[in-house]
Amino acid sequence: MATEIQLTKIEDIQDLKDLQSLYLKDWPRHCVGYFWLDNYLRWLIKNSNLSHLAFYTLDNDWQGDGLFLLVHRYQLFFSNLSREKSNLKLALRLLDWSGGYKVSAIHKMHHRIYKDLVSELSLTMDREMNTNMYILSCEKAQKLDIECPKGYYLDKVRLQHADLINDLWSARHPGSLKLIQMLIENNTNIGLYEEKTGELCAWCLRLQSGFLGALEVISTHQRRGLGLLVAAAIAKAIATDLQQDVTALVNMNNAAACRVFEKLGFQLMPGEHYYWSMIKPRAGGQISWPNNE
Repeated sequence: MATEIQLTKIEDIQDLKDLQSLYLKDWPRHCVGYFWLDNYLRWLIKNSNLSHLAFYTLDNDWQGDGLFLLVHRYQLFFSNLSREKSNLKLALRLLDWSGGYKVSAIHKMHHRIYKDLVSELSLTMDREMNTNMYILSCEKAQKLDIECPKGYYLDKVRLQHADLINDLWSARHPGSLKLIQMLIENNTNIGLYEEKTGELCAWCLRLQSGFLGALEVISTHQRRGLGLLVAAAIAKAIATDLQQDVTALVNMNNAAACRVFEKLGFQLMPGEHYYWSMIKPRAGGQISWPNNE
């Protein structure tokens, strides 16, 4: 009698580090999976009791194809090295989809698998976005010239500004305030402040996937090149502090954002399209971060 295939957890830190090392293959082809694992390993080492975080694979066999599903509360990321569908689709089918998910960084080769699964399971998709990927090497990012204009200074983003950042974030959703708070506390970030008032005028955060995100300049300070400045500053900080390449996902229709990264020397990765999507809970309503834990 055939043994039923099961979704199993990867719980050993060393196993997760070894899984991460598989994603160095053909760099930067698999860098997104590498950065997801890198982010959460750093978070786990900092806080071993990180709530509602799980890494899954099929029958404990992550070594063969690097297959893993990462679930943090309502957030879902999945990857395999071959980018083939058979085992990945089976693993996704075994997940509990009843509470809904925000599914991030779905590679274009995985997108059809995902869309077929949504149809087969009769899931309700709330929204979806297609993006282009840009990358800047660590060496080039370290050489970026950062010149802060008179009347401003650069510093880390403060937790007190989480509400402002969340309110202006284009990807804002129920539960995203808690996510913004965690990104401020745990990841590289840059804020631009007005010297006279101490007001936060522009900012950029590093998302769990390694991508630059939540890049924003408040309306009263726009058209001064401040977005370019904070993007350059965070890119240099990531390259200097973490010794890592810097990546960004840009909405395919956002020409202004594309120009910002191109001016900084980021290279468009041809054909590297990534989607993000929202799946609504089966009972209706919106996904959320219960109890703000």
